[in-house]
Amino acid sequence: MPTPAVVKASNASFHPPYVPVAVFVGGTSGVGQGMLEAFARYVQGRAHLVIVGRNEHAAADIIAHLPKPDGGTDSTQWTHEFVQCDVSLMQNVRAACAEIRAKCERINFLVMTASYNSMMNPGVTNEGLDLHLALRYYQRFVWVQELLPLIQAAQARSEDAKVMSVLGAGRGNPKKPADLENLGNMTKPREGRFAVALRSLIMSSNYTDAMFAYFAAQNPGIAFIHIHPGAVRTSAHQASTDFDGLLTPLGWILRLILPWISVSQDECAEHMLYALFKNDRGLFLCDRYGDAVSSMVFDAPVEFGENNETSVLNGVSMPGYGGSDLGVQKIVEYTKEATRAR
Repeated sequence: MPTPAVVKASNASFHPPYVPVAVFVGGTSGVGQGMLEAFARYVQGRAHLVIVGRNEHAAADIIAHLPKPDGGTDSTQWTHEFVQCDVSLMQNVRAACAEIRAKCERINFLVMTASYNSMMNPGVTNEGLDLHLALRYYQRFVWVQELLPLIQAAQARSEDAKVMSVLGAGRGNPKKPADLENLGNMTKPREGRFAVALRSLIMSSNYTDAMFAYFAAQNPGIAFIHIHPGAVRTSAHQASTDFDGLLTPLGWILRLILPWISVSQDECAEHMLYALFKNDRGLFLCDRYGDAVSSMVFDAPVEFGENNETSVLNGVSMPGYGGSDLGVQKIVEYTKEATRAR
């Protein structure tokens, strides 16, 4: 576990010889905002920063306070801008991706933090998708799929080419494999709000492992980092303690405990950037400190087989990995169909 001083010193050493292009999905609040602001500080504003979110006013305020390069830097090489998007609908995500493709020729860093944590409102979106999975997983798949050519363009220039999903890495358990008979959490009865929401929360972490294993195996020169932020003092984390009915006392207890075991969004952001900057290529599952729980580097594109053993990837044991070779195929195939344009 690196100390905060080690983490900040490592992050401060990030001085790319090029003007980086970074997209922060969920950058108007919480961990995403913390990462965006810290990233901007480390490059002294010398970057093309794209903030994706719903709140235009929050984005404008954040952008106004970001550091700006001094007069010696060509102003045509850097910009800080906002792209509005309600990520609960995949059609909105595709439209935002089209807008970003029109603005950027490459992307060095794609960071996704926008999420949903309610345990009492599982819901279904207007596109027929489980609400938790739409906000925690499906939209992230679409961002990667739609923006991958721009990330590949950065790799082709021998620049950083990295994708990060801040969610729930390291939770995979061989004794609790992904349920391939209930993909999307829409097959089994959706009875009991808490039970349905909990299933979706677990699925989103396992699905993200599978998604990143798939993309990393197909793109060996790009880093795909799934990371667990831990307990963070944000409004989203507060929402995860909002229970009602018989579970109301549990919410009270959690709200009393969380301030003592959680960290600020800025402290968390430093550890997230630590993992983002230091991992070059391959699949990485990282803990809240930015250390890799498991990782795999691919030297060439790989097609996975039919092995359905959880926490094993391409024949190699991966502690904390929530997928399997067969699971990667099934989950990605299902996801492509569930998120396709209609």
